[in-house]
Amino acid sequence: MDAKALLDSLDVGVAAVAPDWTIAGWSAGATRVTGLPASQAQGRNVWIAFSAAKGGEIERVLQSVLADGKPRTCLMPGHASQSPGAVLETRVTRAPHNHLVMAFRPMREALPAESGAAQLLGALEVDRRLFLQLFNSLPTPGLVLTPDGQILEANPEGAKLLGGPDAATIRGRSLAEWAGELQRAGLAATLREAVNQRQEFNLTLTGDPVRDVQAVIVNVDPIEPSPKLLFLAVDVSKEVLLQRKLLQTDRLSQLGALVSGVAHELNNPLAAIAAFAELLVVEPRQAELRESAEVIRAEAMRAGRIVRTLLDFARQRPRVRVAVDLAEIVDRVLALQRSALKKARARAAVAIPDDLPAVLGDPQELQQVVLNAVVNARQAVEASERPGQVLIIAKRTDNHVRVAVEDTGQGVPAEILDRVFEPFFTTKGDQGTGLGLAISFGLVRAMGGRMWIQNVEGGGARLEFELPIDREPAVDTAADGFHAPERSLRVLVVEDEESVRRGMVLLAKRLGHEVTSVPGYDDARRQLAEPAAHYDALVVDVHLDEAHTGFDLFEELRVEGRGRERRIVFTTGDSISAQTRDHLMRSERPVLRKPFSLDEMREILDRVAGD
Repeated sequence: MDAKALLDSLDVGVAAVAPDWTIAGWSAGATRVTGLPASQAQGRNVWIAFSAAKGGEIERVLQSVLADGKPRTCLMPGHASQSPGAVLETRVTRAPHNHLVMAFRPMREALPAESGAAQLLGALEVDRRLFLQLFNSLPTPGLVLTPDGQILEANPEGAKLLGGPDAATIRGRSLAEWAGELQRAGLAATLREAVNQRQEFNLTLTGDPVRDVQAVIVNVDPIEPSPKLLFLAVDVSKEVLLQRKLLQTDRLSQLGALVSGVAHELNNPLAAIAAFAELLVVEPRQAELRESAEVIRAEAMRAGRIVRTLLDFARQRPRVRVAVDLAEIVDRVLALQRSALKKARARAAVAIPDDLPAVLGDPQELQQVVLNAVVNARQAVEASERPGQVLIIAKRTDNHVRVAVEDTGQGVPAEILDRVFEPFFTTKGDQGTGLGLAISFGLVRAMGGRMWIQNVEGGGARLEFELPIDREPAVDTAADGFHAPERSLRVLVVEDEESVRRGMVLLAKRLGHEVTSVPGYDDARRQLAEPAAHYDALVVDVHLDEAHTGFDLFEELRVEGRGRERRIVFTTGDSISAQTRDHLMRSERPVLRKPFSLDEMREILDRVAGD
C-alpha cells in the first residue's frame, strides 16, 4: 500500500501545508471530516479550509511549530460546511522542507447547540469575525507585527501603503524592508518598546512614491509570550509637503527682509563709489585716469542693478502692465546667474537685435520667467557633466516678440515632454518643487502670451514663449555724454553717511549747482529755519537717524504751508519695506535710487526746479 492510500485509509484527516501556506496535500479522511473535496482544498490557502480558525490558537500553533519544530496539539473550529459547534482536535508536526502536517479529527461529532462549550465557541467565532471585519474595513493602514517587525497580517489599506496588491504579498516580510537605512535602528527600538508601552513613530517609507507616515504601535496581545503589535499608520505625505513649502515660503519671507537690510547697507557705499568714479570720468584734467574710473563706475552701477534685482524679486506688489525692455531683463538675469553658470561650465550667449520692440507685461514677472528658463537650462548643462551653452534668442514675429532659451543638455524624455508644465511635476526629486515652469506658464498667459517646449536635434531642449509687443511709441531717454543743467540751483543735501553725502555734493557741484549739506534731521531743521534759507531742491535720504526719517522732514515742511515740501527729492537704497513704499507713494515725490548717475541727478533736479 502506497503512502497516499495509507493516508486515505486513516479515520483522521491529514493536510500538508507548504511554506507559502497553501495546502500541498489533502487526504480522503480530511474530506470526510470537513466535507471539503480535495479539488477545492489543494493549492488553496490553508485558511480557505479553516477560515474559522484564522487569527486564533491554531495560527499561533502553526507559527510555533514552524519556528522550533516541536509538535503541538490544539483545538480549532471546524470547517464552515460542518455543523455549528464542530471542534477539531488537531496535531501539528513539522515535515521536511518546512512543510507542516496537520492531523485532525472531530473531538465529538458535534457539541449540542445548547451546551456551554458550543455557545462559547459560537461567541468566539462572532468576535473573531467582528475583529476581522473591523480590521479590514479600517480606512487607516493597519499591520499586525511581531516585535522584530515581521508582518503577520495587513488590512487592504496597509497592503496598499506598502505597494502590495493584497495582504498575502507582504505577509511574512519585515517592515524594515520599506524603511530607509537611517530609520531602521529607530524602528526596531520602537517596536521593542511597544511590547510594554504604546509608542508613536514617524516613518518614511521608501518606494514610488515615497510616503511619510505617523504610526501608533500598540501591543494587542500583552499576556501571551509572543506579543502581537498593532501598527496603525496615517499617511501625512501631503501635510509634510505642505509644511515644507510653508517653511520655504517663510524662509523666502525672511530672505526678503534680509535682502532689504543688505540692500541698504550695500547701496550707500556703492552710491559713494559711483559718484566719485563718475567725477573722475568727467574731469578733463584726469584723462589718464578716465578709463580706470569708468570701469569703477560701471561696476558699481552693475552691483547696484544686482541689488535692485534682488529687491524686485523679494518685493510683493500688485501686477502691472507696462512696456518692458527684454534685453534689460536678460542682462539682469544673467548678472544674477553669472557665478552659477560658470560653476556649471555653461557659457551664456545672447542674440537680441538692437531694434527689438518692447513687450507689454509685468517687469518683475517677466524677469521670473526668464530666470526660471535660464536656471533650467543651466541645470540641464550641469547634468550632462560636460561644458555647454545657454543661448537666449529673441526676435519679432508680427505683433509679438518670440524668446527662446536653448541649452546643450540631454533634452527632455519624450514620454514626459507634455507634462513639464504640470504643477508639482518634477524629474529632480527632492531638489525640485515642480513649480518653476508651471508658474512661468501661468505668468506668460496672464501677460497675453503663450509658452511651449521642444527638444533640439542633436541634444538639448528649447523653451520658447511669445509676448505681445508694446504699441506705444518709445521715448528716448538715453544720455549722450555730459550735459550742463538748464540753470544753476541752490541745493540742500541731507544725508547721514559722510562718504555718500560728499559724493552727492561733488556731483551736484559738477553740474554747476550751489550746494549746502547737512548730516541729519536736526541740522536740516536749523538750516531751513535761517531767514535767508531758500533752496530750489532738497535731496533728502529716507533713513536719517534712529529717531527721524526723511518723511518727518517732509511732513514738517508740508504743515508749515509754504510749499517747500514740493522741492524734496528722496534718495534711498531700500525701497522694499511696505512702510517706505507707502510713504513714497503718499508724498508723490521723485526718488533717486542709490547708486545713481550724474545724468540721473541732473534730470531729476531740473524736473523738481521746474515744477
